[in-house]
Amino acid sequence: MKFGLALLAFGLIGGFGALPPDMAPSQVRISYGEDPTRMMRVMWQTATPTPSRTVEYGETVELGMVATGTQPTYAYQTGAIAEATLYNLKPKTKYFYRVGSKEGGFSPVREFVTADPNPKEFVFTAYGDHGVSPDAAKNVDNVLFEKPAFHLMLGDISYANGVQPIWDKYLEQIEPMTSVIPFMLTLGNHENEDIKVDGKEVEIGYVATLARFAMPGAENWYTFDYGCARFVSANSDAYKAPGHLEWLEATLAAARKDKKIKWIVVLQHHPVYGTSKGRGDNKGLIETVAPIYDRYKVDLVLQGHDHHYERQYPMRANAIASKDKSRYKKGVGTLYVVEGGGGRPNYDFSDPMPEKCAIREKTNGYVRVRVTGKSLVVEAKRLDRSLLEKFEISE
Repeated sequence: MKFGLALLAFGLIGGFGALPPDMAPSQVRISYGEDPTRMMRVMWQTATPTPSRTVEYGETVELGMVATGTQPTYAYQTGAIAEATLYNLKPKTKYFYRVGSKEGGFSPVREFVTADPNPKEFVFTAYGDHGVSPDAAKNVDNVLFEKPAFHLMLGDISYANGVQPIWDKYLEQIEPMTSVIPFMLTLGNHENEDIKVDGKEVEIGYVATLARFAMPGAENWYTFDYGCARFVSANSDAYKAPGHLEWLEATLAAARKDKKIKWIVVLQHHPVYGTSKGRGDNKGLIETVAPIYDRYKVDLVLQGHDHHYERQYPMRANAIASKDKSRYKKGVGTLYVVEGGGGRPNYDFSDPMPEKCAIREKTNGYVRVRVTGKSLVVEAKRLDRSLLEKFEISE
């Protein structure tokens, strides 16, 4: 035990003596692999490349296991990105880990917990449209306070908008959260970047986001399971991209045939329905994506893009399926939630409020969802953690 405590102290200061500043690891972040019960992806960055990239990890602070990392690259990166996947982990198990290299030293020792394959209940959090700001930093603290199993980022992540050093500021801001809580994202329009090269705008698309984060599968769109819930990350920014709608249809069909899956939660950036001034409903998504959600009775769709909170009544076939205020029967309709209040300035609403909108508020905040085998309990909270609204979907 004394050795373990010594190692922990060693990790907390990053090694004996000062780290070479250009090789010191920072911006540590974790995310699930294809099987959240047995895989974890770990990423970090150094100012300059290191000859080696490793994750040391184990069930105690002695660590004892090592994973070798790779070095994702893209043309306009601001440092050396490192990525490693931890395989064959034990489900529902706490692991300690640190990242770095023998040449540049190691990060502090942190910890994560692999997914529980059969939880009685679990909690996750979500918001979109984050950026770098005091409100955005407050929402990082809010997620840490809630201690979720994982966090869903609903697109428009850093607002780098082609200025790549902003990614570094953003990743440093969220590191206290992302180094201990799996961070699962969906792509927004601000991830589809342009960059200035010799005074000209060059379209680089999603390359910065996809290089800096590691998601399951194809990453542009993907799915993962936690307990009895299936989470589906759809790309609303490119919903007509070749193969996307076909993948979405097949993924939701498979989820409804899987007897283990009781809940389907979709995360996407653009709202299907919205009351933001100058925007409103998204006709393209209503015509293409919403019918797929209807066919497979998606339970909950979490969205960002509009910088405030709003929720529609359950919708089915582009019509209100229930006018209950807070309790809904599973399968009656899909609940659409917009939480684009991650940290950016708020948008105004259009007037009057449409009949299909159950509640809305011009505020920043986050969503906390408790999942059981029998219910989804959704709480919308403001930045100060006060309750904006609470509703439940139950069998």
